[in-house]
Amino acid sequence: MDNPQLKIFQRMRKSKTAASGQAEGLTWRLDGGGVLTISGAGVVDSLMGTPWKQENVASLVVKDGVTGVGLFAFCGYPNLKSVKLADSVTQIGGCAFQDCPSLTSVQLPQGVTFIGGSAFQGCKALTDLQIPDSVTQIGGWAFRDCASLTSVNIPDGVTEIGDFTFAFCKSLTSLQIPDSVTQIGGSAFAFCASLTELRLPRALTSVGDFAFQFCGGLKTVRIPDGVTHIGEFAFQFCESLSGAVFPDSLVSVGDWAFKNCPHLRSVSVPASAQVGMGAFDKDVTVVRR
Repeated sequence: MDNPQLKIFQRMRKSKTAASGQAEGLTWRLDGGGVLTISGAGVVDSLMGTPWKQENVASLVVKDGVTGVGLFAFCGYPNLKSVKLADSVTQIGGCAFQDCPSLTSVQLPQGVTFIGGSAFQGCKALTDLQIPDSVTQIGGWAFRDCASLTSVNIPDGVTEIGDFTFAFCKSLTSLQIPDSVTQIGGSAFAFCASLTELRLPRALTSVGDFAFQFCGGLKTVRIPDGVTHIGEFAFQFCESLSGAVFPDSLVSVGDWAFKNCPHLRSVSVPASAQVGMGAFDKDVTVVRR
């Protein structure tokens, strides 16, 4: 990832070393086993500087009193394997644990309400994650390229799944989207090749561009009543897709939305719905009702 700001943070980290200390109202200690313990009050933020070597950190324990993990706080830690956050933590900032390739275990406390954009992006060893019921907002790209993630629960209260949130989670087979979700953003689940079953939420109103593109294992999809728009390329290259059901509420199907779905033979679309250019393959029978 070519990110100048991140490179600056990493140089700061490499230029300092210590076993314990205090900064910005927080106390930290890194023991000989690689356990980094942070306590005090406030937010752990990369901008305060990190006077320990990131490659020496194998486990992170955040104690009660700390209220958040901030922007880039533990981004790019190569050997970080486990994270345990205290119940006082309510927010996980953007890119907080991005590109931690060894991270396998994360304990998120009940009370976290916000998971920022790219918070766990590129955590390729993370296999499953329990998102607390308290979470109401998950930023775009939050779990992009978590290649080992097999299942995820999205709690009730989340209303939007942003752009690229779960894109390239190629091992994802189990997915629960709550009925509170009204929007699925662009490329939100693109390239989730192992996803075979999908139940879209009843409150959904729109499916973003490229949302499920290259979900090659997806076999059927039922678009719920209330959805008005299916974005461009939304289900393109869903090569196993053999059935799609469209509601009377549908206003438009975007260009190339179901292109390159060779097992899709016929669909029934409301007579008033606008069907975009190349929305279906040429041999698909489109019935107007």
